[in-house]
Amino acid sequence: MANHTSVTTLSDYLDVIRRRWVYLALILPAAMLVAVYLAYTIPPSYRSSATIMLEPSTIPADMIRTTVVGYADQHIDMLRRRVMTTEQLRKIVEELDPYPEMPELSLHERASQLAADTQIERVDPVTLERLNQSNAFSIHYHNPNPRIAADVAQRLADMFLDHNRQIRAEKAAGTFEFLRIQSDDVRARIQETEQRIADFKSRHGEALPEQQARNLGALDRAERELTALDGQLRLAEERETLLSLQLTQITPLMFDTSQDWRMELAALRGQLAEAQQRYTPDHPDVRRLQRSIEALNARVASQESVVQSLPPDNPEYIRVASQLDTVRRELVALRASAAQARQQIQEYGRFRTMAPEVERQYLELMREYNGLQAQFGDIQNKLSAAGLAETLETEQRGERYTQIRTPYAASTPFSPNRLGIILLGLVIGGALAVGLAAFREVSDPTIRSTRDLREITDIQPIGAVPVMLNDADKRRRLLTWSSITAVFAAAVLFVGTAVLQEIERAQQLDVPQVSEEEQG
Repeated sequence: MANHTSVTTLSDYLDVIRRRWVYLALILPAAMLVAVYLAYTIPPSYRSSATIMLEPSTIPADMIRTTVVGYADQHIDMLRRRVMTTEQLRKIVEELDPYPEMPELSLHERASQLAADTQIERVDPVTLERLNQSNAFSIHYHNPNPRIAADVAQRLADMFLDHNRQIRAEKAAGTFEFLRIQSDDVRARIQETEQRIADFKSRHGEALPEQQARNLGALDRAERELTALDGQLRLAEERETLLSLQLTQITPLMFDTSQDWRMELAALRGQLAEAQQRYTPDHPDVRRLQRSIEALNARVASQESVVQSLPPDNPEYIRVASQLDTVRRELVALRASAAQARQQIQEYGRFRTMAPEVERQYLELMREYNGLQAQFGDIQNKLSAAGLAETLETEQRGERYTQIRTPYAASTPFSPNRLGIILLGLVIGGALAVGLAAFREVSDPTIRSTRDLREITDIQPIGAVPVMLNDADKRRRLLTWSSITAVFAAAVLFVGTAVLQEIERAQQLDVPQVSEEEQG
């Protein structure tokens, strides 16, 4: 036996196809029929999409700054959480009934199914292709009925827009209300602090820091005034002493009979003083003079009581007495002024002692007051800006979501992908047919040509006899192919009927010819 190296040529492949064409003729059409049947019998789902984009404010941010902050993805996530809830979706279910073919579902279950059939994704606002970082997003809703899908998608878009307006207005109003409450609170604290400052000034008005210069000047003036009053008091007291002495030497009456008695009393006193220098106190002359003086004093006293009961008529006495009275009144006034000056000096001294503590407390109150004033001014500025921002959001002049694509009723279903299923059936059928044919060819030990014989033996063949079919073989082959043809005809009829029914059902929906791609 000889080994020969064979080279596979194109004719070899063509021979394999001629021998195994049955696999392609049977498997590929069968796979195509199955694919067409599946493509048209799987329940279709139509997708309708609405695209919403975040547009910038129509008013420059440096003129009016909005109080609603956040990134687009945060806004989208927040809207999705607030809109795609069972409670919110129940409104759409009650209004549109997106699942009339499922009467067994409850209202809550239909709302849950609606949420499951809805898809939200961020997209490029120009190409509408999926984009993770974008200020636009699409709402895709799937439903067996394209018109219901379009209506629900539009209703979802309206809910998103309404909730966005509501949320932004609520946030702006909430910010304004918060600042207003803060402003009222700070205003009340300012009024309370002002009352405390007023009470503090009423208690320590003269010891306040702004009064220290005036207090020092007043203290200096009071000290100078007290010095001058002390000088005047000394002069007045000297005049009083002089006038009092002078008045004692003048008789109130023009004719005073007691004047001789006084002279006699003075003489006796002089004699007594001379006798006391010469004699002892028990000497008779000393005792005699003492008795005489005592008798004369008694007589002079009785005489003076009588004289004093008479009004003075001596002009000199009256003049001196009048001057003495004037001086004494002046002394009373000077002493009162001096006492007042001393009291003022003492009061100003007390103010100077209190000044450091009063200044500390006063400065603390003023710091608190100034801080509250600055805080109030800042809050008022923010409150004014918040009021403008609230107006901006209420009138929809700030950042806002707008719908840039309106959902349409698609004429072709989004799923299943019929063309894709058919192509996939074609690929799978072709691959299966080729694979089986190749496997059958490789595993078949039949010798079909002289070439095959030469490859396994050293015998040189003389010739080859072709296959010859008898009548029985021909009848058997005809019956086999007739049966296969009948089966395929029945399958084609069955699949064609299913496809026509699906086409008629789609036509009954009366959907305008707008494809999913044309919606963009």
